[in-house]
Amino acid sequence: MIYDTVYKDQTAVAVENDALRFLFLPETGASIASILWKRENRELLIQRPELAYRRVAFGERYVDAECSGIDDMFPTIDTCYYERFPWEGVKLADHGEVWNLPCDTDLSSSGVGFTTYGVRLPYLFHKKVAFLDDFTLRLKYRVENPTPFDMDFIWAGHMMLRAEPGVKVRVPKSCVEAQTVFSNSGRIGGYADQFSYPVFTDANGNQFDMSVMGKADGSSEKFYFKEKLTRGNCSVLYPDGLVLNISFPESQVPYLGILHNRGGFMDMYNLFVEPCTAPFDRPDVARIMRKGSVVKANSNYSWYLDLGVMKGEKA
Repeated sequence: MIYDTVYKDQTAVAVENDALRFLFLPETGASIASILWKRENRELLIQRPELAYRRVAFGERYVDAECSGIDDMFPTIDTCYYERFPWEGVKLADHGEVWNLPCDTDLSSSGVGFTTYGVRLPYLFHKKVAFLDDFTLRLKYRVENPTPFDMDFIWAGHMMLRAEPGVKVRVPKSCVEAQTVFSNSGRIGGYADQFSYPVFTDANGNQFDMSVMGKADGSSEKFYFKEKLTRGNCSVLYPDGLVLNISFPESQVPYLGILHNRGGFMDMYNLFVEPCTAPFDRPDVARIMRKGSVVKANSNYSWYLDLGVMKGEKA
């Protein structure tokens, strides 16, 4: 079932079946405002308490906007300047562009499509949404580059999930080493420092399991797994048996970022999961580190993201 509705004071599109309801916001890059597990009337995503949805002008800071749900970070995560011809010196907006741009929307009985048009880089960003099965929604992505020049980019699925102590992230067994993006405590080091995963020992000899959400301690820490994924899959396991499965093609989306926010970011307690085409939050840095992603001239780059919910597996 697909229908127009509202979320707070925003136009929304609902994609719903007997088990799940997803709400998309066409005025903000078709961000997912809500994933409702209907069997328990349970919301999986962080929700802001205000009745009005917080909007900012294009190019302004993401953290001053609604800062919740799931959005697409494209063509960058951090603000930076594009460094290669013909867009050399063009400033790329914070959190990318897509999250803060309106979409063309195409509804049908089988699914819904959203198209966003680039502002500072000349791309088309397509997203088509439909249920894959009773418990899984598939988001099919395609980025078009209509120019005769290769275009560096990062795409990351920015998932702000509700969490609680004991929530666990399950990743492929090959994920044994990670690199830090930031840590307000310095516990996992500074930018690009490496540490063992899931358990590492800090400078004081204390051991931490970074696969499990700990207690609220004011920390906020983001890291990427160092190597490309051998399998495009991760899961978030809740103590009561609810599981969110996240799947994607590792050939096109080969990296995974995790952010544990235990109160250090906006006084919230939540888990960020970010499958991505390239790490390090900036396309120029990712390219320098030989981990960048490119949509070729006069071509496109396609991938998918499957979001599945089930109940019955214990964390």
